[in-house]
Amino acid sequence: MLTLTVFVAEGPLPEHETHVLKAVQAVAARFPERVTVEVLPISGERAEQLGLRVSPTVVEGGMVLSVGADLSAGRLKRYVEMRLAEVDGSGS
Repeated sequence: MLTLTVFVAEGPLPEHETHVLKAVQAVAARFPERVTVEVLPISGERAEQLGLRVSPTVVEGGMVLSVGADLSAGRLKRYVEMRLAEVDGSGS
């Protein structure tokens, strides 16, 4: 299982953050029970541990996929497919 973590500002989300979150959720929906989405505050402890300061930021595992900008759903889908193939190939 992969977890895509989206770090966002607290409070009402600005339009560009909503757009990124919807793109991530749409990609995850294509892989039910294999990909989950976690939404965390950019001001939180986990973001601090990763050294993140700009929202929205999208992370999978230790890999930062997008920082402060729109994220292509197509590009994210290709990344997820690649990572799921790696996970499947490792016997996990």
